[in-house]
Amino acid sequence: MRLDDLEPDHVQRAISVFCQHAWPPEGERTGQGTKAEPSKAAGPRVDLEPLMAATTRADVLALFERGDPGDDPSSRRYTLRLGNYRYPFMKFVLQEHLVAEEFFFSVDTHDKLDIDSDSPDYAEWEALKTFNRMLASRIERAWDDVGLPTHTLLLALLAELAKVERAEARVHRLLLVDDDEHVSAGLGALLRARGYEVEMVHDGARALERLGADPVPDLVLLDFEMPELNGGEVLRRMRADERLATVPVLMATASKIDLAQLEEVSGLLHKPYPRHVLFEMLERLLDRPG
Repeated sequence: MRLDDLEPDHVQRAISVFCQHAWPPEGERTGQGTKAEPSKAAGPRVDLEPLMAATTRADVLALFERGDPGDDPSSRRYTLRLGNYRYPFMKFVLQEHLVAEEFFFSVDTHDKLDIDSDSPDYAEWEALKTFNRMLASRIERAWDDVGLPTHTLLLALLAELAKVERAEARVHRLLLVDDDEHVSAGLGALLRARGYEVEMVHDGARALERLGADPVPDLVLLDFEMPELNGGEVLRRMRADERLATVPVLMATASKIDLAQLEEVSGLLHKPYPRHVLFEMLERLLDRPG
């Protein structure tokens, strides 16, 4: 959706849907809250009354936090920490990604903290992250059901762009690893239109399984935030394997990560990023001398 077409009602309906799922009546809640945030709160700590009463787009957006612009200073990401009854940091997001001037709603679980598997809180933390992912998926499906712009719209836009942004066939094979199937499907279509041969998997374990077979991809486009086996662990195991040690890895992340934390990575994309930045980085990494 173009920002000029975004009305306060779109945001207000999206927030209402979010809260219906994230903050159900106490009698309908399941599971326990985290140790830091018991599940007794009635709703978000953010005062939503000014936003729900706003009558202009400018007034609505003024109440959001301006998010990290990622790899494009001109990209726009607006966030609102609404939380859920088990975890206070989940965010409502309105952002551009890949397609300039087109905005969609998404849920940022904001639970990317890594806890060592030896920690006594590990099992509880993993269960909470699973809950957050399932909740985010329900919210985004509910937005789809009422016709609000989500990753589904982004997928459709990328599929249309793939029809016109065609390029000559290239000799490079890419492995795209991302647990967001909507975004990766659209991105895969766009990269194929650019002439690349693209394979896709949606979790770290399957990425390693694919990398264990021939032919070895020329580059891995790897999402950092994935359940169970994240991109950092996939990268570590690749670099420990002599067969994969020199395969370029372009990591994509919405987290605050710098190259010093991932010394073996070939390049880092900060989400949200415009597609031209992705294309430029792919060309640079694939065309460099071996």
